[in-house]
Amino acid sequence: MYSFAQRTDFRVIDEPLFAHFLKRTGAKRPSRDEVLRTMSTDLSTILSDWVDDRSHVFLKHMANHLEGMDHGIFQDHHHVFLIRDPRKVIRSFRAHVDHPTVRDLCYVEQWKWLQKCLQYNWPFLVIDSDDLVAKPAPNLKHICDFLNLPFEQQMLSWDRGGRPEDGVWAKYWYGRVHASMGWESSPQASEQVTAVSNEFSVLLAEVEPVFRRLQQHIITS
Repeated sequence: MYSFAQRTDFRVIDEPLFAHFLKRTGAKRPSRDEVLRTMSTDLSTILSDWVDDRSHVFLKHMANHLEGMDHGIFQDHHHVFLIRDPRKVIRSFRAHVDHPTVRDLCYVEQWKWLQKCLQYNWPFLVIDSDDLVAKPAPNLKHICDFLNLPFEQQMLSWDRGGRPEDGVWAKYWYGRVHASMGWESSPQASEQVTAVSNEFSVLLAEVEPVFRRLQQHIITS
């Protein structure tokens, strides 16, 4: 999202369906009350904000936010799936959610949405986040090629600190990106995969096979 926010031809929207998801599912998040207080849960209001004749729109979603949505809403979209090793995702989630679930981690929902892309012939691209961090320029160029847009060098860096588009949950989840000034300074670049504790071994066993299936759809540039 931060890369596309650097472009003059894009408007970015951070998890626009989050409040709708929280109200519909009752899911617990550290920012739940703030999100429900500050974001619309009305679907028609949310969708109307996606229309912009002046620029392209980058919608950052969590895949579980799309659960139960009318798929026709997304038929004219280009779908980019960002996937990450579940060991790292579990560790990240555990910092703010005591008992993360399969739904929280979104692998199953990503897989279901990828199947919709295949079924309806929607354009999609799968990117591994670790590869994106390790090789930001070629991966971002790959995404731009997929979108039939030119790559722009300014996508590689940004000012330290937050952005006005950040959701109210940024204080819980965006510390690393706020501390960085671009991909080259991203702490994730040196992050190592570590084993998960026994407490989460069952969770890992459920989601890792789905992650491996998603990996099979990566097409390198």
